[in-house]
Amino acid sequence: MKNDRISVREKTYIVVFISNLCVSVVLGNLHIVSKRHNDTIKSLNRGVSDQISINQDILNGQVDNLRGKPGEGFSLEVEIGTPPQKLKVLIDTGSSNLAVACAPNDDISSYFHKDRSTTFHDLGRNVDVPYTQGSWSGILGTDKLTLSSFPGSTVTANIACINEAKEFFINGSNWQGIMGLGYAAIARPDSSVEPFVDSLVQGRGVPDIFSVQLCGLGHIKPNINGTVGGSVIFGGIVSRLYKGQLFSTPLHKQQYYEIVIIDVLVNDTSLNMDCKEYNFDRTIVDTGTTNFRLPHRVYNQVISMIKLYYQTATSTTSQTMPTDKFWNGEDDLCWRTGQVPYYYFPTVSFSLPSGDGKKFTLNVAPQQYLRPVGEENDDSLLDDCFKMGISSSDTGSVLGAVVMEGFYVIFDRTNKQIQFGETTCGQVDNTAMTSSIQGYTKYDGDYTDCAYIKIDPKNKTLTIVGYVLAGICGLCITPLIVLVIQWHCRRSRCRKLKRSNSDFNDLMEEQR
Repeated sequence: MKNDRISVREKTYIVVFISNLCVSVVLGNLHIVSKRHNDTIKSLNRGVSDQISINQDILNGQVDNLRGKPGEGFSLEVEIGTPPQKLKVLIDTGSSNLAVACAPNDDISSYFHKDRSTTFHDLGRNVDVPYTQGSWSGILGTDKLTLSSFPGSTVTANIACINEAKEFFINGSNWQGIMGLGYAAIARPDSSVEPFVDSLVQGRGVPDIFSVQLCGLGHIKPNINGTVGGSVIFGGIVSRLYKGQLFSTPLHKQQYYEIVIIDVLVNDTSLNMDCKEYNFDRTIVDTGTTNFRLPHRVYNQVISMIKLYYQTATSTTSQTMPTDKFWNGEDDLCWRTGQVPYYYFPTVSFSLPSGDGKKFTLNVAPQQYLRPVGEENDDSLLDDCFKMGISSSDTGSVLGAVVMEGFYVIFDRTNKQIQFGETTCGQVDNTAMTSSIQGYTKYDGDYTDCAYIKIDPKNKTLTIVGYVLAGICGLCITPLIVLVIQWHCRRSRCRKLKRSNSDFNDLMEEQR
């Protein structure tokens, strides 16, 4: 009996050991790649000199550091590698990867020569990134990067080298890469790729906040080259870039810069739709998208109300209703230069919660959502031509550049909020209505009820993994439970009792 008990204990220890080992190996390896990669970036940035002390001079020095062309995005100059190579990257709050061209492309005039940089390190990982329009693929590496308008901002950052691109670069746009300013959760190939903003914050101690002022054609006068401009300020706020009060709305999720719309209005008249439809399947603030994009049903209602307003406003004039191709963004609508009748179009507004029982409303003026096509695309030198800057979306609402050009937008990652202020950008037509903010006003609802609840594919995967692990643990633990029961039965003489009451024993007794 003594030998029996030792045997059971030994079996018990073996089963427990195997169970723990099994679960530990499966769980422990889930984060090993992510941890190793992030540790590499952090160790490289430890070698950078003193942390930056942000002052107003550093913030002011970043003003007017963006350039672009209408509808082609806003780019920022950066210096990459050793010795540094100057490139321009599109700023994009709707993605998280920093990527530059590392091979010739017909649509760009220059690219990053990684073989000429003594500090470029190939991480041996492929990366593919699709966008709403276009895609690129390449390899992931690290190198030193400095913001040209931000002296002393050098960090070692993850940089994807683009080797192939499809409908990604825009001919004549003058940018050769993209700087994703979003969160690590949407980085490719996975969240282990630390975005540039995180590298700047953790590597140089820059406050976890940046602000953006996108200006249209009115950013300089006269605008001979037909360029757009603006500012992206890393580390803080520049007060001269906005006027009046700042209004805050909470971040709903920290992947994209996702917020919640609680109402949409045209000419101050609410669409009166279920507010979940405004956020189907999310609402994001995105510098990398040109238009104000809305879910199909919301878009159709907004356009119908704009058409009705236009019809009423032009009823006593010789103006005819623009074709459907204008309303869906395919065709231009042109007027004589300086004679654009913005008053034929209404304001399009949307309300946002402040999170404390209040709300505010952003009024987007026609001067914002009627998008200039640029001098080179105008029908003649005497005309100003426009496309409709409100479009339909399959992926939720997007507050793109046509919205942001009316406001100063602050991405306050520390306090998990987005702030809006009325912009100080110059306007093309100073006599026309400008975008504005109304608020705060009382809000009795719960804004989270307006958020679209979507099952995250990653959570599905984790759920499946959880069930698999639970099954494995069950298989491993079941023998342990059986052994423990057997051991307990032996100690309480359960086995002898079981024998005396068994069917087999009863038969034997009757035969006697």
